[in-house]
Amino acid sequence: MKISLFAAGALVLALGGATTQAQTSAARRLQYSEANKLPTYPLYISDQKTTHLVFPFPVTYVDLGSSGLIAAKATGAENIVRVKAASAGFPESNMTVLTSDGKLYSFVVNYQHDPKVLSLDLGAAGSTSSSPLGAAILSNSPIPQGNLDAYSRQALAAGGTSASESANQLSVRAGRVGYTQETLFFPLHIANKSNVSYDVDFVKFYIQDKKVARRTAEQALEITPIYIFHGGLKKIAAKGQLEQVYIFRKFTIPEQKQLIIEVYEKGGGRNVKLKLRNPDLLNARSFN
Repeated sequence: MKISLFAAGALVLALGGATTQAQTSAARRLQYSEANKLPTYPLYISDQKTTHLVFPFPVTYVDLGSSGLIAAKATGAENIVRVKAASAGFPESNMTVLTSDGKLYSFVVNYQHDPKVLSLDLGAAGSTSSSPLGAAILSNSPIPQGNLDAYSRQALAAGGTSASESANQLSVRAGRVGYTQETLFFPLHIANKSNVSYDVDFVKFYIQDKKVARRTAEQALEITPIYIFHGGLKKIAAKGQLEQVYIFRKFTIPEQKQLIIEVYEKGGGRNVKLKLRNPDLLNARSFN
């Protein structure tokens, strides 16, 4: 079949017109305007320093515009992204971050040898999160670290006793257990009444049988805390005190078993053991 030049030209014009109409129709459907544009944040990073971005909710997705950028979630924190330049002077690029509340964050990224801002809190403006500004959300806890600290202070100040024991002028008291958001708080008050300083080696929590039959191996299940408030404090001066809070994911104690808390002295023999029962957990205090 032969097509005249005139007919071919008409066909091209018709196709071109259809394409233009389709593009115009798509543009009308998208309706680009200032109202539906997401904000874009300027971000300056260096290959010599790491920049940390703190989001109000856990990060679920990160996309980098080029290989000139290096980014990853901070170890142990769900809502912090660390960003660094792969090399000096990379071309302008972009980065996109999605958080668990469904919010999308867009960044235009440029190189700067000495960035003026190394930590940026994206929850500072208009966040609906209850987390304190700059607070890390720990990977193994549903509660941000800042809130864990606040609840721990409440637990220590609230008083009450779940168990207490003294030996060799060392007194250990477990305050009343606290509970919120599937998380248990065990306040521990340690008093060194001697004239010799006390170095804490470790504190161990485990569940074991209340009674162990003779010639039967003792079964013990150790429980690991997800966080320790004042966990870095180890030395108790003579006549001094130490207050810590051991935080665990929710658990209960089976029948015929008990929770044991043991405090061990480093290089010494002043060890103290406490015993807690299931009612100590079930009667836990709720936080405000």
